[in-house]
Amino acid sequence: MDNRSPLESLRERILLMMKKRGWSTHWTDRSCYLHLEAAELAEAVRGKHGDVLEESADVLICLLALSSYELGEIINAAISKVAELEIKPPYNSEEKMDSIDSGRV
Repeated sequence: MDNRSPLESLRERILLMMKKRGWSTHWTDRSCYLHLEAAELAEAVRGKHGDVLEESADVLICLLALSSYELGEIINAAISKVAELEIKPPYNSEEKMDSIDSGRV
């Protein structure tokens, strides 16, 4: 019996689903789909086409199919990165949101 949470086994389930459906598991194909799904998410965020939640899920599925890491590991790395960026001074090349688009996050 698998005692892992659904989040802990999500990557494995995605890879099994891909195999069952006959989808390519080669990294070059998966990276192309990640690019496509990210573009679709950007369009949904802009209000052009699609649902932001659905497109976000598609991006996550592609990310986990491409990465060799489980979701929890990716989330922990993101938490560490955000903590680092919260205290690190801005890069010289970073855009300043206040001057570009005040009021939006």
